[in-house]
Amino acid sequence: MKQSHYISEFLKKYYFYIISGLLILIQLVFSLRFMGRQYLSLDEVSQIGFIVKKNPWSSIIDYYLTSEVTNLPLWPLLAALWYRVMPYGEGWLRLLTVLLTSLSIIIMIKAAKEYRNEKTALLMAALTCISSVIMHKCGLTFRVHAFWMVFTALVLWRYFVRLNEAGKESVKNIVILGLAMAGLAYSHYFGCLTIAYLFITDLVLFLRKYVGKSFIISYLIAGISLLPWMILVITRRTMDLNDFWPKTPTFESIPKALLYIVSKDEAVFILLIVAMIAAFLLLLRSSLNGGKDWEVLFVRFSLAFMPLIFAVGDYIYSAHINPRAGIFVLRYFLSVLPAALLSVALVLSEILDRLSEKLDISEFLSYGTVLIFLVVYIGAPNYYHDVKDEVSAPFDNTYGNVSEAVKDDEGLKNGHSVIAINANRANADGFEEYYFGRGKAGSDIHVISNDDSDTADRFRDADRIYVYQVMGGTPDVFTGIMGTDFREVSFDKDISLYTYERVKRK
Repeated sequence: MKQSHYISEFLKKYYFYIISGLLILIQLVFSLRFMGRQYLSLDEVSQIGFIVKKNPWSSIIDYYLTSEVTNLPLWPLLAALWYRVMPYGEGWLRLLTVLLTSLSIIIMIKAAKEYRNEKTALLMAALTCISSVIMHKCGLTFRVHAFWMVFTALVLWRYFVRLNEAGKESVKNIVILGLAMAGLAYSHYFGCLTIAYLFITDLVLFLRKYVGKSFIISYLIAGISLLPWMILVITRRTMDLNDFWPKTPTFESIPKALLYIVSKDEAVFILLIVAMIAAFLLLLRSSLNGGKDWEVLFVRFSLAFMPLIFAVGDYIYSAHINPRAGIFVLRYFLSVLPAALLSVALVLSEILDRLSEKLDISEFLSYGTVLIFLVVYIGAPNYYHDVKDEVSAPFDNTYGNVSEAVKDDEGLKNGHSVIAINANRANADGFEEYYFGRGKAGSDIHVISNDDSDTADRFRDADRIYVYQVMGGTPDVFTGIMGTDFREVSFDKDISLYTYERVKRK
């Protein structure tokens, strides 16, 4: 009897940590299972191309100062270190992003607890752990997204810690927040927009005398730390920013962005809209009734509308202000995902509390039912359909297949056979080193890029040419150089690999 009492008391005391831990463990185990199931994608191969072993650390930094200025250097340096110490294998590479993703989820849960309470944090745990966008775009992709998500979550958490000291902010928390912002600023440019958005929120709170003037210190730490990098980029960049690759968005792109950040889960999307409406109405009521708790409700309003303001602002810029160099890319909206899911968790918690009170049922039953619904009816499809399908989709994840298809051609080693890729030099470098260098026991095989100036010379000595079309299309850029000296002998449409053989030699 005593033992069952102790167990009952233990569960009551630590239920939050037990349930959250189980959810995080499920998410982590699933990610570990799938992290090595797919060859690297175009973006992942390009990432390796930026950090290849032949490039010293100074060259990596220089690359991001000159020709890859749309990205910031903190993640590439960590990725380069990881790449140099880990064994060969897609799973080993993605282990870093899987671990970072789990860390970001833990911090998002802590942020929700700091912002409201354990019940809200418990719902946040469920929402983050069932998110296929977090799982795939962050955890199962060897790119900056998981790293960026860690700092986004960290900034929100420390921001709430500082807000809870409103009027009596400690220097320690202001500095910690500033350092977190500096990390976010050096992670992604949309992270810089997140910082700017919080600054505007803080500025309103300062004008309302809710926060002291010391709030500015956090932003100065972030801004001053990023300033030298920006000066170097402006003075040294060689990349043309007038033509950026994203397509011009349409008005329909706005709801698509909101759907994207909630993994296209209709129930969560509806709750996000409800969260926005609730935040607006509560702030309006406060404004009309003397401003009681106005500042607290304004923070809630700011968080709830952050996804919509980012989407609308990005649309206006990319469709009307600068359509040639727009920045409307769905994965960039990962920047608002923590605020969006926190707003959903908050309004869902309030709905459950009201229902528990009205229907006279226990909170344990109401919250337990919702958690089961989220995990079983939303999480399971996300885990076993959305993520699994994306992991096994061919699309541009066929670099490994191409290397397997040509591995037995001895001519690749002596130049009688060459492989060309319709992509930039960084992508070719990543393909060359990872799948032919590390993956083939150090084979010294050069991959030709359509950026190369010596392609004609390399074709001149070849008897067989493989052309890998990364994103589909036709290999015109290379067939024009081949002229009538080569003829197409095969095309593997599953991996977009053309094979040409010489028919005559001048």
